[in-house]
Amino acid sequence: MPANIYRIALVCLIVIPALNACSHSEPLETAITSPVVSKAVPQTDQAVIADAVGQGTVGSSPLAWANPSTGSAGVIDQIDASSDGAQGCRSFVTSQQTLDGMTRFVGVACRSGNSWKMSSVPQ
Repeated sequence: MPANIYRIALVCLIVIPALNACSHSEPLETAITSPVVSKAVPQTDQAVIADAVGQGTVGSSPLAWANPSTGSAGVIDQIDASSDGAQGCRSFVTSQQTLDGMTRFVGVACRSGNSWKMSSVPQ
């Protein structure tokens, strides 16, 4: 029986002061943080391809493109003046390697202000 009393006394001497330390009434000090700045919206593959078509020349040799925002890449094999009558538009044939696999498609890109945009969805 005396051994149990010693254990209870030992627990009281160790546990109770530890619990009191956890219930400290002073406010916690925290580090001051700066506001979170949102990152720029990553460019889509279509925007990167359209810009590459705009920077290339009609009839040029194959032109590589890559989008570091998505990890996609490809090669534009052909750039031609668009046959749909739109001024300043170019049709193209490109490959697109993504995490889902490799695709090849034909598209049309047109000048839009200081950049280029796809005017038709790749098929």
